[in-house]
Amino acid sequence: MRHYKGGCIAAEHLIACGCRKILHFGGIAGKNMPADRRAQGFTDVCSRRKIENRVLLTDQSAYGTMDYYGFIEKSLKSNPGVDGVFASSDLIAAQVIQVCKTMGIEIPKDLCLVGFDDVSISKLTTPTITTIHQPIREMSEIAIDCIDKSLKGEIVPSQIILPVTLIKRDSTRVR
Repeated sequence: MRHYKGGCIAAEHLIACGCRKILHFGGIAGKNMPADRRAQGFTDVCSRRKIENRVLLTDQSAYGTMDYYGFIEKSLKSNPGVDGVFASSDLIAAQVIQVCKTMGIEIPKDLCLVGFDDVSISKLTTPTITTIHQPIREMSEIAIDCIDKSLKGEIVPSQIILPVTLIKRDSTRVR
């Protein structure tokens, strides 16, 4: 649920910024991943709002090495006029910043960017990355608590859903 909701929030924010042609850099083609639900939330909002969008999936090689540079560069070159990107992780978003710098695309002037996770890299890039915050610390604490309770024979919930939120930083702005 939080992955789907995060995709919806990212799409709504990019649209509110004035983006009309948006890419989503997602998971691995042919492999079921949480990023797939992020992509579904993203595409549902874009379709409902009649915004041109495209979900681009990478291969196992890029995912394994965490090197998306060539994938991002090729995608931006083959999709001229893109004015928004939703990256399924802040690591991918940071590489979007690198590629855009090389290609002369200014963020957020020419292209708005939203990442996902709110990990430390999102605050270390220039510009800093607008991102979907996952409450990772709280998720970890709850997981440990559930394991502890389970070991004691106590009943634990089969599913706990924590909310995701948009953290606005410098990679987006209203046009």
